[in-house]
Amino acid sequence: MYHNDAAIRQFFKIAICVAGLTALELGVYAIIGRFSLNVLFGAIFGAVVSVLNFLALTVTVSRAADRAEGGDPGKAKAAVQGSSVLRLIVLAAIYIVVLKTTTLDPLAAVLPLVFVQLSIYITEFFRKDGEKK
Repeated sequence: MYHNDAAIRQFFKIAICVAGLTALELGVYAIIGRFSLNVLFGAIFGAVVSVLNFLALTVTVSRAADRAEGGDPGKAKAAVQGSSVLRLIVLAAIYIVVLKTTTLDPLAAVLPLVFVQLSIYITEFFRKDGEKK
Protein backbone atom coordinates (compact mmCIF):
# COMPACT_ATOMS: atom_id res chain seq x y z
CA MET A 1 0.00 0.00 0.00
CA TYR A 2 1.28 3.47 -0.83
CA HIS A 3 1.32 5.76 2.23
CA ASN A 4 2.02 8.95 0.31
CA ASP A 5 -1.43 10.57 0.61
CA ALA A 6 -1.46 10.62 4.41
CA ALA A 7 2.20 11.67 4.50
CA ILE A 8 1.62 14.59 2.14
CA ARG A 9 -1.43 15.73 4.13
CA GLN A 10 0.65 15.63 7.31
CA PHE A 11 3.50 17.49 5.60
CA PHE A 12 1.24 20.34 4.52
CA LYS A 13 -0.25 20.64 8.01
CA ILE A 14 3.23 20.85 9.51
CA ALA A 15 4.42 23.32 6.85
CA ILE A 16 1.47 25.64 7.52
CA CYS A 17 2.01 25.41 11.25
CA VAL A 18 5.74 26.16 10.88
CA ALA A 19 4.86 29.20 8.77
CA GLY A 20 2.48 30.39 11.47
CA LEU A 21 5.04 29.88 14.22
CA THR A 22 7.65 31.70 12.13
CA ALA A 23 5.25 34.63 11.74
CA LEU A 24 4.76 34.57 15.51
CA GLU A 25 8.54 34.57 15.95
CA LEU A 26 8.83 37.63 13.72
CA GLY A 27 6.04 39.31 15.70
CA VAL A 28 7.90 38.70 18.96
CA TYR A 29 11.08 40.16 17.44
CA ALA A 30 9.06 43.23 16.39
CA ILE A 31 7.44 43.62 19.82
CA ILE A 32 10.78 43.52 21.64
CA GLY A 33 12.28 45.96 19.14
CA ARG A 34 14.84 43.59 17.65
CA PHE A 35 13.27 43.12 14.21
CA SER A 36 15.58 43.70 11.23
CA LEU A 37 16.12 42.38 7.73
CA ASN A 38 18.70 39.95 9.14
CA VAL A 39 16.02 38.55 11.45
CA LEU A 40 13.51 38.33 8.59
CA PHE A 41 15.96 36.57 6.28
CA GLY A 42 17.12 34.28 9.08
CA ALA A 43 13.58 33.27 10.01
CA ILE A 44 12.57 32.64 6.40
CA PHE A 45 15.75 30.66 5.76
CA GLY A 46 15.24 28.60 8.91
CA ALA A 47 11.60 27.89 8.09
CA VAL A 48 12.40 26.77 4.55
CA VAL A 49 15.28 24.53 5.65
CA SER A 50 13.28 22.96 8.48
CA VAL A 51 10.26 22.29 6.25
CA LEU A 52 12.50 20.78 3.55
CA ASN A 53 14.14 18.62 6.20
CA PHE A 54 10.70 17.43 7.33
CA LEU A 55 9.74 16.75 3.71
CA ALA A 56 12.84 14.57 3.30
CA LEU A 57 11.89 12.72 6.49
CA THR A 58 8.31 12.30 5.27
CA VAL A 59 9.36 10.87 1.92
CA THR A 60 11.92 8.54 3.51
CA VAL A 61 9.50 7.16 6.08
CA SER A 62 6.74 6.75 3.49
CA ARG A 63 9.07 4.80 1.20
CA ALA A 64 10.33 2.74 4.14
CA ALA A 65 6.76 1.89 5.11
CA ASP A 66 6.12 0.72 1.55
CA ARG A 67 9.31 -1.34 1.62
CA ALA A 68 8.47 -2.88 5.02
CA GLU A 69 4.96 -3.70 3.84
CA GLY A 70 6.52 -5.36 0.79
CA GLY A 71 8.35 -7.76 3.09
CA ASP A 72 11.74 -6.10 3.59
CA PRO A 73 11.70 -4.44 7.03
CA GLY A 74 15.48 -4.66 7.44
CA LYS A 75 16.14 -2.49 4.41
CA ALA A 76 13.37 -0.12 5.47
CA LYS A 77 14.96 0.38 8.88
CA ALA A 78 18.40 0.88 7.34
CA ALA A 79 17.01 3.46 4.90
CA VAL A 80 15.40 5.49 7.69
CA GLN A 81 18.56 5.36 9.82
CA GLY A 82 20.80 6.30 6.90
CA SER A 83 18.52 9.16 5.94
CA SER A 84 18.53 10.41 9.51
CA VAL A 85 22.31 10.58 9.64
CA LEU A 86 22.56 12.13 6.18
CA ARG A 87 19.93 14.80 6.95
CA LEU A 88 21.71 15.67 10.21
CA ILE A 89 25.06 16.07 8.44
CA VAL A 90 23.53 18.18 5.67
CA LEU A 91 21.68 20.37 8.19
CA ALA A 92 24.85 20.88 10.22
CA ALA A 93 26.85 21.79 7.12
CA ILE A 94 24.20 24.22 5.89
CA TYR A 95 23.91 25.95 9.24
CA ILE A 96 27.67 26.15 9.79
CA VAL A 97 28.15 27.85 6.42
CA VAL A 98 25.13 30.13 6.74
CA LEU A 99 25.70 31.18 10.32
CA LYS A 100 29.24 32.26 9.48
CA THR A 101 27.71 34.91 7.23
CA THR A 102 26.45 38.15 8.70
CA THR A 103 23.33 38.23 6.55
CA LEU A 104 21.17 36.09 8.83
CA ASP A 105 20.33 36.37 12.50
CA PRO A 106 21.53 33.06 14.04
CA LEU A 107 18.73 32.66 16.57
CA ALA A 108 16.03 33.53 14.06
CA ALA A 109 17.49 30.97 11.65
CA VAL A 110 17.75 28.14 14.19
CA LEU A 111 14.39 28.56 15.96
CA PRO A 112 12.31 27.14 13.05
CA LEU A 113 14.07 23.79 13.53
CA VAL A 114 12.24 23.58 16.86
CA PHE A 115 9.00 24.71 15.23
CA VAL A 116 8.68 21.43 13.32
CA GLN A 117 8.53 19.44 16.55
CA LEU A 118 6.14 22.00 18.06
CA SER A 119 3.99 21.77 14.94
CA ILE A 120 3.76 18.00 15.28
CA TYR A 121 2.55 18.39 18.86
CA ILE A 122 0.06 21.07 17.85
CA THR A 123 -1.39 19.10 14.92
CA GLU A 124 -1.69 15.96 17.05
CA PHE A 125 -3.37 17.91 19.84
CA PHE A 126 -6.01 19.27 17.47
CA ARG A 127 -6.46 16.04 15.50
CA LYS A 128 -10.01 14.73 15.64
CA ASP A 129 -10.53 11.33 17.25
CA GLY A 130 -11.66 9.62 14.05
CA GLU A 131 -9.05 11.27 11.81
CA LYS A 132 -6.17 9.17 10.51
CA LYS A 133 -2.64 10.07 11.50
